[in-house]
Amino acid sequence: MKSKRKLMYGLLPILFAGGIGMYLYMQNNKEAEAKPQTTVNQYIEHLQKKEFDQLYTLMTSASLQESGMNKEQFVEKYNAIYSGMEVSTVKAEIKPVDVAETASDGSKTDAEKPNPDTYEVDYNLQLTTFLGEVSETHTLKLVRQELEDGGKNWQINWQPSLILNDMVKGSKVRVRTLFPDRGDIVDRDGLPLATKGTMNEWGIVPEKLGDNPDQMITRIASHYQVSEDAIHKALAQTWVKPEYFVPIGSTEEFDVPESLSGVTMQSKEIRYYPLGDAAAHLIGYVRKATKEDLDKDTEGYYRAEDWIGKAGLEQSMEKQLRGERGGLIEITDESGNSRSELIRKDAVDGQNVQLTISSKQQKKLYQTLSSGGDAGAMVLMNPTDGNLLALVSAPSYNPNKMVTGLTQAEWDAYSANEKLPFINRVTTRYAPGSTFKAITAAAGLMEKVTTADKTHEISGLQWRKDDSWGGYYVKRVKSLSPVNMVDALVYSDNIYFAMEATEMGSAKFIDGIQKFGFDDNFGLDELYLKPSQYANESHKDLSSEVLLADTSYGQGEMLMSPIHLAAAFTPFVNEGKLVKPVLIAGKETSDPEVIITPDVANTVKDALREVVSRQGGTAHTLSSVAGSLAGKTGTAELKAKKGQQGLENGFFVTFDTESPSFLVAAVIEEVNGRGGSHYVVDRLKPFLEKLKLKEQ
Repeated sequence: MKSKRKLMYGLLPILFAGGIGMYLYMQNNKEAEAKPQTTVNQYIEHLQKKEFDQLYTLMTSASLQESGMNKEQFVEKYNAIYSGMEVSTVKAEIKPVDVAETASDGSKTDAEKPNPDTYEVDYNLQLTTFLGEVSETHTLKLVRQELEDGGKNWQINWQPSLILNDMVKGSKVRVRTLFPDRGDIVDRDGLPLATKGTMNEWGIVPEKLGDNPDQMITRIASHYQVSEDAIHKALAQTWVKPEYFVPIGSTEEFDVPESLSGVTMQSKEIRYYPLGDAAAHLIGYVRKATKEDLDKDTEGYYRAEDWIGKAGLEQSMEKQLRGERGGLIEITDESGNSRSELIRKDAVDGQNVQLTISSKQQKKLYQTLSSGGDAGAMVLMNPTDGNLLALVSAPSYNPNKMVTGLTQAEWDAYSANEKLPFINRVTTRYAPGSTFKAITAAAGLMEKVTTADKTHEISGLQWRKDDSWGGYYVKRVKSLSPVNMVDALVYSDNIYFAMEATEMGSAKFIDGIQKFGFDDNFGLDELYLKPSQYANESHKDLSSEVLLADTSYGQGEMLMSPIHLAAAFTPFVNEGKLVKPVLIAGKETSDPEVIITPDVANTVKDALREVVSRQGGTAHTLSSVAGSLAGKTGTAELKAKKGQQGLENGFFVTFDTESPSFLVAAVIEEVNGRGGSHYVVDRLKPFLEKLKLKEQ
């Protein structure tokens, strides 16, 4: 008995130790069993990395079977939705819950004891889409699954609402771009210069081409003046089906000839330019964005289907006019009916831009310039407030054709035109010729070197200061002596102003002329206006007397745009105040600046009046126009070398001294053998007569 007790007492410690060991073993096994938080953490990690193939492995087979998707389809669905919404970042975080409402393991709990084989947890999801942030709260529902090896694992019951809350089986995500209306460009009276219009677009429905499609395509190509290759290329696009309408081009016709089978016409909204050629260089045009445009798009705004300004104000004011594209991401049912909007960003329409331009005067001035087939530019300006009333350049082009598409023949005609119709001559810089003598006269008067009655005895038609000029002579066209300042302006005497400039010296001369707007684009960035120059950068000191003399009558290295030339004459209208040109109505501009005294301004103005009124004056032909016009003509010779015969550009600047409501600056290229600057005066005379008649 004692031995049995001893044995029992000996076994007790062993049994106790074994029991403790078994307990610890079971506890360790229990801790090693997978926890739901592990699956949740994996889900969050894979979702944030957009590793959709890994998400698939976390789902229960029953829920996946219910969805009807295999792994490839599952991944494709997520990718399609995320790429369609352009999701750049995914942020998911477990949502904190109230401790009082949770079980000890952090899961939700009911009043009753929770089911140990289910687990629910909420998380906050934030998707960064192309429209902005989408934030939702989602619930993960996990179940404990028994594995083949007898172990257990936590998996997620997948449902469509895990992608987006409002999704159910069969739901789709639709992404739509909301396009802004492009702003209109209107004139001073609100009349459209660039606005919405419609065009007739013709195309082909392949199945209606008839029994001999190739023969019919040949006929169609001939009628609409397009290549057969272009038609075949359009019909070969991957999206084309026999019953689809395939757009090919635009036409001004409204009906399809009966002989053309398969051709259909439809109306299409486009950008429209009511003034056509008359305002093409000013307004410009839009076209579909090209690959080059997309490559240059640093802000990433444009897409291949977008219209973009390609010239003129349409290009320079693109951001104001285009507006901002919006978009809509919505959830739909299987039939495409909207269930809910996930996020919407309304498009912001482009701003309307009002110009100081008068459509009526723009058309009339363009007709004045273009009717002679000339190349040149004309500017009509109100000299008292700076408003630009008309800016015309010729030859021009049809901006509406640039939108709807040029035929090859039309493009070839533009390309072959030696007068270069796409150049905007309003902003082109020219040597202004003798028109600049008015400014040299003002500079001399301000420096008290020149007076109205100061005379020079000049013999013959050429002059040089001394032998240091070598073989270079200043020339004039009319022999007159003695000559005073007024005579020199009336008869356009180069020698007189060369003498005055050399007497002033380069420093005083530069100081006198620079204040007339050189090195200033007057805030006309919309026109890409380049500041004028009186000399090249390396010669801005005018240390060469020959260059100084040439500059005094608008030659040498001087370059001025027609807009600047118009502005430079405003002090003679405004008691010495330079008024800067204005194109955009309501745009802030600087106040007029007094650059010469009223006495000097009036002295020059009186002399310019005699250019018109005096018999023999270079613009005397305008003396019959009602009112009291003043003006200055000019001819600038362009030649590669001194001594050579060069091309001549003719200039004329004129304004009304009695009712100073307009100022015109004009240039016409290649006036050789056509009367020089007199040709420009003659071209302008009918326009000025009607303008004066209207004022009366």
